[in-house]
Amino acid sequence: MNPLLLGGEMPHWSDSSPSPAGGGALAVLASVARGHTLIVGPHASPLIDAVPAGRVTVLVRGVPDAEALAARYASRPGFEVCCGSLEKLAAVPAYDTVLALDGLERVTSTESAGLTWADSLAVLLAVLRPGGRLILGCENPAGLHRLLALPAEPGDEQWGAPAFDDTSRPAGIGALRSALVAAGLDVSGEYAAYPGIRSPRALVGAAALADPDLRGLLAGVLRRAWLPGEPVLADPRPVAVQLLTGGLAGELAPGWFVVATRGGQMPLPDVILTADPGVVRVSRTARGWHRDGPGPAAVPVGRNLMDALLVAARGRDLPAMRALLTAWQGGEFAGIPADGLVVDAAGELHDLGLGAAGDRRVALGRFVDAAPAELAELIAAMAGAAPADHAELITAMAGAAPGSAPVRPGVGALREVTAERDRLARELGEAHARLDWYESRLTTRDAELARAYRIITLLKGTVPGRAATVVRGALRTGKRAARTALHQFRKQ
Repeated sequence: MNPLLLGGEMPHWSDSSPSPAGGGALAVLASVARGHTLIVGPHASPLIDAVPAGRVTVLVRGVPDAEALAARYASRPGFEVCCGSLEKLAAVPAYDTVLALDGLERVTSTESAGLTWADSLAVLLAVLRPGGRLILGCENPAGLHRLLALPAEPGDEQWGAPAFDDTSRPAGIGALRSALVAAGLDVSGEYAAYPGIRSPRALVGAAALADPDLRGLLAGVLRRAWLPGEPVLADPRPVAVQLLTGGLAGELAPGWFVVATRGGQMPLPDVILTADPGVVRVSRTARGWHRDGPGPAAVPVGRNLMDALLVAARGRDLPAMRALLTAWQGGEFAGIPADGLVVDAAGELHDLGLGAAGDRRVALGRFVDAAPAELAELIAAMAGAAPADHAELITAMAGAAPGSAPVRPGVGALREVTAERDRLARELGEAHARLDWYESRLTTRDAELARAYRIITLLKGTVPGRAATVVRGALRTGKRAARTALHQFRKQ
């Protein structure tokens, strides 16, 4: 199979970095494609494989990407690869489904004049048949991932205009919905994506974000979803939970995904999560929130255990923390991290089903990582470790080798690093103050000893002083003589 060159293709360009859209959560959205499907922009091969349509057309702008796709899917019937800029597509309604999960930023090339976000959307709608489906991703230029990111040098892929310069780009999930409705589409599902648009681990609908009964589950999901591998301004996990509590998790999400149709609605899950193992779908039923496989069950209602423990730890509420740690580490859920459990109003713990149980110390270590640093040894004692094992347990929880100093794990967050630097600077200042005090005391004592020595030397030169020296010498001589005479007498 040879790719079809439409015009505007980039002969030496590949969109492999940043990585294309992919992951199990997006595969659920891709699975709703029907009929002749157009996949626009870079998508990971497993995501393309999840499209059940018999006839698939893929459009990419880089020739190396197009050639790689043509070679991979050469034996798949009904598969076509096109290469070029988006505006080169024939403006005829030829597709039953349009899939653009990577967004609309990487669909135009340097060989074209460039399209705004609204122009790109208009092209996609022009090729969508009546009754067709549009599955679209949109990155939030003011999302939490950007707010907490450190400044970076522009990469090779940032030759286009920044997202902030495009005034047609939706500034929120509401604006995105309105743009699609204005174009004559019905929105069947809309999701906030965490931790990013490329490979989200959690897709959460607006109804789920607004329901307090799902707050315990979503708090654990956001903590687990966001595991940044690069330095950031602050740890995004507690910030994301605070946004959830404040009702801003949708507006400040790193990205959004929508499923829209030209006529009719589709049944979609309210929440899509990547768990261990597989993907979990959560939907509202007449009996409340339920999740399907693995193990369909009702979603437990309550407060996330991690949040409850952190509130008790930061408030130094030792009785509450002791009760929670005892219920957790003394029961069947000791190996499940605290963010995978909820505690109900009666104090009972319930498993959220986000992953299998593991090592108890690893689960406890994740709480120690999030808790105030000075409470690590206290938490270890409360968890039932013997005093002699505290250092070993804390070291193991911190992921350090046995015999080495414990190092707190976590992301490279500038805020936390700055706080740690300030704490170390404060402790160093206190150590310097103590050292200065000790040096001052030693200097004072040396001066007093030198003064006493001078006084003694001066007194030895006076008449009474010489007389006292003579008497002391005589006493020493007489003592030795008496000791010698006694020794001789005993011998006899």
